[in-house]
This record gives sequence, structure tokens and C-alpha cells, in this order.
Amino acid sequence: MKSQKDIFKASEADEWFNRNKESYKKNKKENDIIVSTLNAIEIKPNKVLEIGSANGERLNKIHKYFGSECFGIDPSLKAVQQGKDEFKNISLEVGSADSLPFDDNKFDVIIFGFCLYLCDREDLFKIAYEADRCLSNKGHIVILDFHPPFPYKNAYTHKEGISSFKMNYSKLFTWNPAYNEISNTVLSHSGFSENHIPNEKVALTILSKREEFAYPTEPY
Repeated sequence: MKSQKDIFKASEADEWFNRNKESYKKNKKENDIIVSTLNAIEIKPNKVLEIGSANGERLNKIHKYFGSECFGIDPSLKAVQQGKDEFKNISLEVGSADSLPFDDNKFDVIIFGFCLYLCDREDLFKIAYEADRCLSNKGHIVILDFHPPFPYKNAYTHKEGISSFKMNYSKLFTWNPAYNEISNTVLSHSGFSENHIPNEKVALTILSKREEFAYPTEPY
């Protein structure tokens, strides 16, 4: 049986991008919640990686607003090619979250751009390891994804054989005392105020990495 990662690399990532092209065009003129939240809590990133970056639309906004050096990785070749043609000030590559082609400690902000719910469950430890490896101390993890009150899965609407896995993905990091949640904004996936419905619950969560605070010496 093919993994979800293989299915997305083979075709579904490109199909996802084709389905959402129009929304990317519409979003060009709109504010981005990640950009506005980073600004509101006074995080000014120098080097940013977005995992699940599609064509780099959000990264382009981050570059324009903060002057950040921006990198993106996405399984869709079509999205990456279109982004390379349109945005010359950001760097995009085809790839997946479980194997990041970047040096240790390279980024001070890593964004998971609504992609973790589609990742294979056996890759989650690899994904957390890779993000932590590439994130510098005092950096931040930004997670935009489903955020129900309990973990569950349901069928992915667009292709048979794929599941949507919904959970609080900040838990991939917050077990580690070096990571602390500094911001959590609960949203509705469809844009309506129905946050009490598990399928509707989405959150933008920002975590801070501070290794020096993880294990204080006899704090008593």
C-alpha cells in the first residue's frame, strides 16, 4: 500500500495546487494571519522556512514585510515551478517535511503551513526531529493546522485512500521543555463561528525554543 507521502508526490500535491490556484490569486491582496500574528507579538524573522509552502505566496509576503530570507519546501512540482517564475526573492524546493535539505540551526522561524494533517503517522517523529534540527535556539515554530479537542481521522475528500489526521500538532514539540507555547489563536476552517464543531477547529500556534530554560539546575 502506498504511503500518503508517495501519493502526494506522485500526483495529489499537484492536483491540490490546481484546485487552489484561484484562492492564491485572491489572497495576494489580503492580509496573512501568520504575518500579522508574527508582527503583533514582535517576532521579526531573519531566515524563514515554510513547510507546505505551495507556490510561496505567504513567503513572498513575509519577505516584503520583514525583509526576511525565505525558503519553502512543498511536494508539488507545479507549485514550486510557478512560485519560482513569479517570486524571485524567495527560494523554493520540492520535498517533504521528514527530510529537510538544510543545515542545522539555519532558521529562526519554521512554519508548518497547513500540511501536518496529511502526513503519514510514522513520519511524525522524523518531522519533529527535522524541524528541531533546522531551528536555531531562541527561534520559533509556527503551526497552522486543524486543532480539535481530541485526535481523530476522517476520509480526505479529494482522493480515495488518503486520510485527514486531526489533532493538536503543537504536542509534537511541547513534550520537550525547551519548547513553550507563546500564542494560540483558534479559528474556524470554513470562516464561520462554529469553533465548537471538531471538524471546524483550526489553530495558529506559535512555540518558542529556549534550550537554556529547559533544565534549570535544582530550581528549589
